[in-house]
Amino acid sequence: MSLGSATSLPALESQAPQSDDQLARRCVLDTAARSATGTFVYPAIWFTLVLATGTHERWPLFAWLNVLGLGGLAVLRMGLNHRLPHLLTVHQRATSWAFTVLTLLMALYWGALTAVCMARAPDETLSWVMLAATVGFCAGGNTMVGIHPALRLTYPGLMIAPVFAVELLMPTASHLMMAALEGAFGVYLVRSSRVVHDDYWQMLQTQRLSDARARSLELASLTDGLTQIPNRPHFDRQFHYEWERQCRHGAPVSVMLVDLDHFKAINDTYGHPFGDACLQAVSRALSETMGRSTDFVARYGGEEFAVLLAQTDGEGARIVAERLLQQVREVSLSYQGAPVRITCSIGVASTVPHGSELPEALIKRADDALYRAKHHGRNRAEMAV
Repeated sequence: MSLGSATSLPALESQAPQSDDQLARRCVLDTAARSATGTFVYPAIWFTLVLATGTHERWPLFAWLNVLGLGGLAVLRMGLNHRLPHLLTVHQRATSWAFTVLTLLMALYWGALTAVCMARAPDETLSWVMLAATVGFCAGGNTMVGIHPALRLTYPGLMIAPVFAVELLMPTASHLMMAALEGAFGVYLVRSSRVVHDDYWQMLQTQRLSDARARSLELASLTDGLTQIPNRPHFDRQFHYEWERQCRHGAPVSVMLVDLDHFKAINDTYGHPFGDACLQAVSRALSETMGRSTDFVARYGGEEFAVLLAQTDGEGARIVAERLLQQVREVSLSYQGAPVRITCSIGVASTVPHGSELPEALIKRADDALYRAKHHGRNRAEMAV
């Protein structure tokens, strides 16, 4: 009998096209990878500036609290980035949301810090260096996060908005000039980030289309054109995979060879188009009889089919063979209004694979059993000895 469900069938050699969710996960991971080097740039620049400009002496609480704030955000971002691959697999929506919020929070924090510096010390070196760093971060974000739909515009927008607001609320000549330049720079960022975003997503879509075509071609090469079930090369590949797997795990494998009885006479009497219809009907009947997703039916050649039953011993295979015989007997076909009866003969072989036995030996035993089934009157199943 069956000894439990087998593991999934081996993956095809071609890359499966990615789903929309997979593309979204990849975008988050790529964005995190691009921006990873800049995670600690914010606290590092602020720390350097407060020491170089003497801010730590003039406003020590303001200086060191923001070192801690920027550093804490950087640590949170680094921790999330480290666990992103796992978290995106189990909680994709919540993780993507958390990644977006932390990234935007850092942008808003830096922009607000720059605005406070400009308001408290508008003409000092600290303010102008912070402003230059903010513009640089906005430009760098164009490359780092421009591929992410939710960050492309909001990241630079949140960073520059507080600065822009201070410049308008404190309309000195230099502030108004900078506000005008920042407006022009914002237009540039919108247009250039669109190019970065579109190029990235076009690349992903092109890759997905290429993968889909490759998968389609591979499936076509492993599918019988007439019956639309796996063909002989696909069966051979699956059989050797299962043999090697059970050599490691020690569970049985069963093989059945199914041959339509008197098929040459059917072709000669009713014509090859009717013979093709018989093969299609029988392939559907065999496939519908399989009880597990790991049970494997293939067209082995001509009017012969092969069935592979993973983790199934001889008794379990015998029961399946009896079901197959009955299912084929119930195939309903007619020629010019007259019913045409179809039967098959089945050879069944089962073994527990081990390294000293060749997998082809099991096929040979099933073929010998099939020969006995035909010799003993057809429309029956024989077990290999």
